Order: sequence, then structure tokens, then C-alpha cells
Amino acid sequence: MMNPSTLIKPALQWLAVAAVAVTTAASAQAPGQPSAVIKVRCDRQCLIGHARNYIEALADRDFSRARLAPDVMFSENNVVMPVGNDGLWGTISGVHPGALEVADAQTGNAAWFGIVEEHGNPAYLALRIKVEDNLITEIETVVNRLPDMPKPFGNPATVSHDPTWNDILRPEERKPRERLIAVADGYFSTVELNDGQVFTHFTDDCGRLENGISTTASTGGGSASIAQGCEEQFKLGIYRINKRIRERRYPLVDEERGIVVASGFFDHANTFDRYKLTDGRELKTVLKWPNSITLLEAFKIRSGEIARIEAVFTYVPYFMPSPFARPNVDFQTR
Repeated sequence: MMNPSTLIKPALQWLAVAAVAVTTAASAQAPGQPSAVIKVRCDRQCLIGHARNYIEALADRDFSRARLAPDVMFSENNVVMPVGNDGLWGTISGVHPGALEVADAQTGNAAWFGIVEEHGNPAYLALRIKVEDNLITEIETVVNRLPDMPKPFGNPATVSHDPTWNDILRPEERKPRERLIAVADGYFSTVELNDGQVFTHFTDDCGRLENGISTTASTGGGSASIAQGCEEQFKLGIYRINKRIRERRYPLVDEERGIVVASGFFDHANTFDRYKLTDGRELKTVLKWPNSITLLEAFKIRSGEIARIEAVFTYVPYFMPSPFARPNVDFQTR
């Protein structure tokens, strides 16, 4: 009769080999992937559903209806506060229909650009959420209210989002994630210390909507009264007052639609109150003291060229940081 140990030993050896094989397969990391553990991601529809659900809960002032993680971090104009207790959560009285919605299944982020009301007064709201394990872990909001310091504020009754934001690009019009971010970052580099040099590309019909008002069309105000079009304004150096564009972050990219959503700060040192455009005309600064604006800004990029821009921004204390930025990476001091 065969000794049982002679049967058990090979069996154990086979199990050990199988275990190693399983472990190796489990730990095999696909190229470009941050982890070998495959997680079920929330797709675009799922992420936009989370954003809509959050807005509905906000409108009803009932944060228990939003799918929030226990340690969710919430900020309003870069101030961290308890979600559901203060800020817009305590003042909202309505939400206008027809928001711009963006999602990025790779990073688990979604964005919502729209109009809300506080006791009947309109305000522009830009929202970014991050979803992990089907729960919202980050909520970043920018709320632009009036009255305030001079800034664009469009008529809420006439604001509409260009339908091309939802266009799915043809394969030949698309660019990879890294290139889309580079194009958007080139926009900020052009705005920073704007002296007429352009570091990105625009379509001939590029248009920009800031706080609900066109700042590039002839029917708009502000910069549009000096020059129309995105590139034309930058070549004139209209925005030279922007000393730095810092803490640039790009949490959302939709390659299929060519959309990048960015966050950051425009710092205005205001060390001068007059400056000349590249054509010799002189402009005066509106504000005479240091200030910053915080923003969420979306870019529609077609064939590597910026076609549409939409931003919600408001003033914050000079050099204010973001609670979501990585200090050693995103915080630029130049």
C-alpha cells in the first residue's frame, strides 16, 4: 500500500504552485494602471447621476439624500465647512434647469455648471465631485454672487450652454488626455502675464462664457468691448494684470467629447494701475489692491484647438490656497 504522505506531498506542492500562480496573476499590473486590483468604476452616466442627485439634495436642503462618504470633504469658495449645514446649503431656494454636465470615469470626477437661487437671488454655481466606491468623497464648489466687486454676471433668464459641449468628436478630432490637458494649460500660460504671446491654439469661432456672460462676443461687455474672439484678446495683452495662474489642476478629462475641466486661482498683484496693450492703447486696472479669483473652468477642445470656454469664478482673499491642492506640486509661487 502506498504511504499517504507520498500522495499528500505532491498535492501540497501542486497547491503551492497554484497559489503562486494565482498570486502572480493577481499582482500582475497592466501597463499604465496604478494598481493590479481591478475596481468596478462608476461610468459617465453613473457619475452624472451622482452630480444630479447631489444638486437635488442641495435644492431640498437634505444632505441625507446625497450619497456621501462618511469622511467627505466639502468646500465653498475654498473654505472647508460641514456639508449640509452652512453656506449655500442654508440659503438655496431653487435651481435653474439646463446645466452643463461633464464626467470622467477614469478619475471618478464629475462637474456641474449652472444657476441656483438664494432666497430668490440668482447665483452661478460650479460644482466638482469625486466618487469612490459609489460614494462622494470630495465636493468642490465655486459660487458667484452679487453684489460683489466688478466682474461678469450674465442675465440668468437668457443664459444657455452651447449645445456643442455635448458633441461627441469624430475620431480624427480627438486628442489623448495628456494633450488635452496641455492645450488647457497653455491657455492659462497665455493668460498669465498676458503680453501678446499665445501658448495654445483656438478655433476661429472660439467663444468664452464667464459667469453667464459672453466676454468674447460683440454683444458682450468688458473685454469684448475692446476686442472680440479668444485669440484676438490675448494678442492685445488685455489680461496682463494676471500675475500668476497657480494651483492649476485638471481633475476631469472627457476624450470622447474633447472636454477638460480645470481649477485654479488668478492672482492680481496690482503693482501697477495702468498698462498698455500691444497696439499702444492704455488701460486702467479696475481694482487697486491685491486680490485673487478662484474658478472652475471648462474647455471644449476640437482637433487640438479650444472652441468653447465656460467658467464660474469669484473673488477670494489674495493668495488664498485650495484645500484640494497638493502644496509641493500645485502651489506655484512665481
